[in-house]
This record gives sequence, structure tokens and C-alpha cells, in this order.
Amino acid sequence: MPNVKPIADTGLIVALLAADDPYHAWAADAFRRHSPFHTCDAVLAEACSFFPDPRPVLKLVARADLILGFDLAGELPKVLALVTKYADRPMDLADACVVRMSQLLPSSKVWTVDRNDFTVYRRHGRQAVPCEFPPEH
Repeated sequence: MPNVKPIADTGLIVALLAADDPYHAWAADAFRRHSPFHTCDAVLAEACSFFPDPRPVLKLVARADLILGFDLAGELPKVLALVTKYADRPMDLADACVVRMSQLLPSSKVWTVDRNDFTVYRRHGRQAVPCEFPPEH
């Protein structure tokens, strides 16, 4: 995928690091083929919450498989607008940041296991968020 900026959602990272995750092979293949992935602090914090030790998640950043570069403080009005728009779901902070990242990186695609939410979310009002989902089981 030339020129596509890959964005990692939490599920991709968790699936990569948890060998027993049903999407582990999909995530490992995604990292082999598309890393480095752009992501944000909210996704990292959420991914770390799935494990007793945060080091495996942080090592992905240390070895540049994950790139941090999202400024939540600077994007807060847009992130808050997304959370407000999708309050009925409700949209969590990590998802709002990922959707906002997809707006800021127009040639991006989000790798996520969260098909239920990311098929509903829109960027720039009406545009579907380009996503790569694992195969349905």
C-alpha cells in the first residue's frame, strides 16, 4: 500500500502481543507488512491496560514499530466534538483520537478489530474512516 499511513487502534496492538488472541496472526501479519503504525497516547494506555506489565507495549514504541505524534491538547476541541457526536455509542477517548488522526492524515487507514464502531464512525462529517479489519470468524 504505497503512501498509505497506517494507524494502529488498540485491538491491533493487543492482538499482536497476546499469542492466544483470535486475531494474533492477522495482527502479526499487519505489523510485518505495514509497520511502523501511527498511534496515540490514549491507544497506548488502553493497550497497556490489557496486560499486567506495560513493557511489551512500550517496546513497540521504543523499537519504532509504533510512532507517537498526536497532540491531544492541541486537538481537544475536535476530539471533544467527536465524543459528543457519538455519545450514544459511547465513543471512548482512544477511538476519538484515532478518528481524529485519520482526519489529520488524509491518506491513512486504521487497523482495528472494532468493526462495530469503526463502520459507524465518520471523519469530516460523512466520510467513512478507511479501515482494515481482521477476517470475520
